Amino acid sequence: MRTFNLPTTLGACLALAACNPETDLQGQRTTAAGTEGGDGQPSGSAGNSESGQLLEPPSGTSDIATNLANVILRLPEAIVASDAGGTVMLQPSGSAGPVPLQLGAQVPCGGTCYAFAVTAELSPSVVYAVKIPTQALQFADGKPVPPGDAGGFTTGAGPDLFAPRIQAFTLQIAEGCAAVHVAADEPVSAQVIISSGGVDTTLGLATVGLAMDFSERLPDLAADPRAQAAARVVDRSGNQAVSEPLSFALPPPVAPVVITEVLANPVGSENTQEFVEIYNRGSAAVDLGGWSLEDETGKDALPAATLPAGTYALIVSDTYNPADGKDPAPVEGTLLVHVPGRLGSDGMSNAGEAIRLVDAEGQVVSQYGGWVDASATSWSGKSTKRLSPEACDSADAWSRTPSSPTPGW
Repeated sequence: MRTFNLPTTLGACLALAACNPETDLQGQRTTAAGTEGGDGQPSGSAGNSESGQLLEPPSGTSDIATNLANVILRLPEAIVASDAGGTVMLQPSGSAGPVPLQLGAQVPCGGTCYAFAVTAELSPSVVYAVKIPTQALQFADGKPVPPGDAGGFTTGAGPDLFAPRIQAFTLQIAEGCAAVHVAADEPVSAQVIISSGGVDTTLGLATVGLAMDFSERLPDLAADPRAQAAARVVDRSGNQAVSEPLSFALPPPVAPVVITEVLANPVGSENTQEFVEIYNRGSAAVDLGGWSLEDETGKDALPAATLPAGTYALIVSDTYNPADGKDPAPVEGTLLVHVPGRLGSDGMSNAGEAIRLVDAEGQVVSQYGGWVDASATSWSGKSTKRLSPEACDSADAWSRTPSSPTPGW
């Protein structure tokens, strides 16, 4: 794993969209403050889930600059602008008229979210409610989005005219993923631009915070000893800063195979029935010959086997019995990759043990960090699973609730 600590300086204010990352990532968000009641204070309500929910600024946030650039709403499904010509509004608590919001692009948020541009400067020290009027929006099938209140926030004393300052930026590259840490002196959204071989790859986060940590899989970029990376942050008013670029050596891409499920505590014998499920998330078959499954004190050499694209395989003991009747049998046709004896040095620890899938060149392709303790009675015969094949190798990518094994599917 390589860690790059990037020197940062204040960049020029760039005329770019405030929320335009290209991937679906999760990170820290600012904390909503206050409640809305009869005294006109901001609301902490999440809004009406049948119409929309205010995601950014978080509902209840105070001291929002009057030159707010965008709001982000989470919708129950994809939307389009209504044929009726309506629009979402920011409704102030006083006598001033509403401010229309212009529907923009869909942005990543862990759901279905859209950026709405604020079309006028807001009044200072005013509570604003995000209103979805009747016929303002419609779902992709033409059905109108139900009207409702999506949440609210309170403005501060005036506009924010200054670019944010990047206070920290680190980048780690491992197992085909980039893990990013960005911190700034005010709430920002963050992007990282990696330039390699004349191609720019953008990693990003739509949510806003003072400090953000997120991970994303890299595309299959060729190894490049002169790659560069820079951070770009955008505050809520659209002011931006860009770090100094850093030159670094980008390692070659790893095979698109991930560990997707671990059964360390089977109902049947742990000597024979443990398994590690792997998945080829790529578009071409992968030869597993020369690969190994490793734990802290030992490793198992995998036999020659071909894992077709889009399919699963189980790494199991050579005494594994798929029809023992105590644990779920693998889906018919699932590739079984047998290794001598127990998995790893002496089987997998129920309390959680790190395991790594290593290719023939010695690169770690995927790993499970032993993040789940499966030794409790509730975990007997239950497995832990990667939440998505695209998720990077981190603790939050794995399920923490016991569930029945799903070998091969």
